[in-house]
Amino acid sequence: MNDRNVNKTTEEKIHSESVIDVQQLNDISDQTDYILPPKTIVVDNILPISIVTCSNLEDYPESYRLNSKKEELILTFVENFRRQYHHIYRDRKTLFLNPFNECGIPKFVCTTIRPTILPYSDLTEWNLTANFIADHLNYDLLNPPYELPKTLCSPTKILTDQHGNCFDYANLLCSLLIGAGYDAYIVSGYSTREICYTDTTRLPNPYIRKQQEESAEQLKSQCKKYGVKLAKTLTSEYDAYMHQRHLNTIQEEKIKIQEEENQRIAEIERPISDPLYGIRIHAWILIRPGGRHEISEAFYVEPTTGYRKTTDDSDYLGIESVWNHENLWVNMQDCSNGCKSLRFDLNDQARWECMFIHSNENEKEIIHKRFSKTLSNQIDWFDKMKFYFTNPLHLPVSNINATSYYKNYSDKIKSEVYKKYYHSSVPDITIKTTIHKDISLPLSWVMPLDITLKNFQKRYPKSHKIYYYKKTCVEKYAPYSKKDGIVLKISEFDDYNLKEFIYVTYYYEHRYDKLEIREHDIKMNIIKEKYRPGRNDHLKGIVTRIEKNYSVIDCREYIYDFGPSYDRIMIYYHKSRLDSLSKRHETNHELTDYFIDHDNFLAYQKVIYEIQLKKSTQRSIISITEKFNRNPSLNSNDDIEELIYAIKDNKFIITYYRDIDYITPSIRTYIKPSNWNDKASIFKWNDNLHEIYQANEDLKQMSKRDLYYEIINLIKQEEEVIKRVRTAENEIRDLQSRRQQEELSSDLEVSIYDIDRNEKSKIYKELLQQKTDDDKNRKNMNELDYLYPYLAAIGNPERINAQIAEQIRYNIELDFKNQSIYRANQIQSCYENEIKELLTKQQWYQNNPISKNDEFECEQAKFRLQILQDRLKQHEEFTRENYRQLEKNLNEDIRLKEPYIVR
Repeated sequence: MNDRNVNKTTEEKIHSESVIDVQQLNDISDQTDYILPPKTIVVDNILPISIVTCSNLEDYPESYRLNSKKEELILTFVENFRRQYHHIYRDRKTLFLNPFNECGIPKFVCTTIRPTILPYSDLTEWNLTANFIADHLNYDLLNPPYELPKTLCSPTKILTDQHGNCFDYANLLCSLLIGAGYDAYIVSGYSTREICYTDTTRLPNPYIRKQQEESAEQLKSQCKKYGVKLAKTLTSEYDAYMHQRHLNTIQEEKIKIQEEENQRIAEIERPISDPLYGIRIHAWILIRPGGRHEISEAFYVEPTTGYRKTTDDSDYLGIESVWNHENLWVNMQDCSNGCKSLRFDLNDQARWECMFIHSNENEKEIIHKRFSKTLSNQIDWFDKMKFYFTNPLHLPVSNINATSYYKNYSDKIKSEVYKKYYHSSVPDITIKTTIHKDISLPLSWVMPLDITLKNFQKRYPKSHKIYYYKKTCVEKYAPYSKKDGIVLKISEFDDYNLKEFIYVTYYYEHRYDKLEIREHDIKMNIIKEKYRPGRNDHLKGIVTRIEKNYSVIDCREYIYDFGPSYDRIMIYYHKSRLDSLSKRHETNHELTDYFIDHDNFLAYQKVIYEIQLKKSTQRSIISITEKFNRNPSLNSNDDIEELIYAIKDNKFIITYYRDIDYITPSIRTYIKPSNWNDKASIFKWNDNLHEIYQANEDLKQMSKRDLYYEIINLIKQEEEVIKRVRTAENEIRDLQSRRQQEELSSDLEVSIYDIDRNEKSKIYKELLQQKTDDDKNRKNMNELDYLYPYLAAIGNPERINAQIAEQIRYNIELDFKNQSIYRANQIQSCYENEIKELLTKQQWYQNNPISKNDEFECEQAKFRLQILQDRLKQHEEFTRENYRQLEKNLNEDIRLKEPYIVR
């Protein structure tokens, strides 16, 4: 506040006086007398003392344990920036610039980001990457929540330990997002208690169940394009008005009751007041447009949950700074109303103060930065000069621009001020001090990030993680971590204490029975199961309504029991079945099959049973109804629409399709004779066995002969239909029995390429490798075995006795001695021959004049003698060493010991 008052007073003075006289210049000089001239000051230990202790420091790479010269220079520059910032903004929080790493070494936050792209397709999109990080790590709260952490561990350590605070989450997520091509930044700011504590108990369930629209589809299928118009209803307009008024009143009452209920729920869900509201520190991710083409606007990503948030979200209360692997920006915008009015144009230095200026920006942006209102424009020019000359580091001031009103001073005053300290010409500080040499950041000190396939598939810490939402509990499991193959369990409750279950959903993977989803509606007593393609019975799903109230734990008992108290719907992949069966609905007294694209145009088949007091293997059938789709190749009067086998009444009722020219369809009824099931006799035809209603009387009537054969065919068809019904009943029983066995077995499907989990493939590979190694060892043993020729001489027996073993040992030692003596004799013989030859030449040289060639030959002979002496000596040493080794091998060879098994 004092700085702003000084600015205002100085500006008023400048605008009121355009010329400053000598007396004013003296006054100015008096004001700056106490400013000391610049000195070169060497400052040691400008960084804070490390508070981190590392027991295994030698296990870390050198970049973790030490700072390079370039990193030390950057840290010095960062420290200078920090001191300037806090000198100007003493009321603002400390910037998060150079925390300690896991080795206790201060590191600049920008160099802690390691852009990495991992070889997993699930980590190439921001939402999948954020969800993986949220699942892969355990969250640690900041302690205290209103102070910045002292440390920022490397992403490699966070991946190893699988836990960290919000800054660790954001640092790891930002590294992966930048590697995936996003323009991502880490944001350091303030958020609500719910965000800092990852409290999602007031958020709606993200796994919302899809509402079934079967009723709408049925209504749509029932609506016909052409039909008989309904008669116009004659009603009074007054009665209609009063009825509508009554309905509106009822609707208003319902809306009022609903609003009151919503207010009551909102009052229950309202969080208690937070005494630390507005000062809780948090870190999250900002993604700006520019990296990936699909990003059109900036948004936040909460790393602890993986949720996308808008930039005006009320849960985020303010921003101090943002950074990526290239630069750091300080927020200069007002956050009194949260982040709603913030603009994320980081090139606008009126809103964002950057730490490093890069020359790759165009000239217009540089000119804009020269005269823009930056953090140093907030202080008086003379205070700035005082700060510069008392700068303990004596470094170039980072992004410090002179105030705009400095240009109003005369050149004389500026010259006097600068000559007092510089004794040189006046520099234009409005331009020259704002353009620095590019300071490129060093490469990240973090080692390349790596997530093994095993850890990636494991996903969660200890393969399990639990999330709580509004009246919902979500449990996530890693694949293959549970015997039943469950990967996700969503439990919905009727109360906020999560005690009364209303709906439970299970998701499975890698099951042999292809079970994918199981849903248990506890209130409606309905359980649904969905299967992936690949089952032998081509089952797609099962929907069962039960009368007994099962608990969540015992919900599996319902569907694997066969009894009259169940209502089941079995859905099939009709294209994979030969009979084109798509759905089978079984109740206590009915069994209905639905077909799609059946060869005989069969649409459905409905069986009605008698009510039985006792359980039996087969239920008595009352009737069987078959309905067919329209066969366009037949005349409507010959195309059967519905065929009823009235088994109990001994009738066949056939309904044909209605002709377009008639209102009613034709109906034909056959009555079975009394002796129809007597195989020994043949019934005779009479007119009482047939009844007909012919819509078109002009059609030719069927002869008695045709009617007789028609009823015989119907009797045979009835027998076949009953067999198909019994086959369907047996198929249902087999399905229940098979599902019981599948639930009891805990084996999961494992790919043949997954050797770590595929035990059969792993054992088979180990056996093949063992066999290969044995063959190789046997081959090498046959090639290098010193006993092989001695055993071959006696016929390669499987076992020998002690006498033979001793004889073999004696023969081996004897052969070794003979070979060594033979070799030594050869060397000795060569040596003696060389001596004789040398003596002969010397005697000849004494009798004849000696030439230079003769002298050379004598020297060569002496050289060969010396080599032979050395070789003989070396042979003696090697012979003694080899003999000791041979004795050791003979003593340790198990084939020459009890029980003397040689192969």
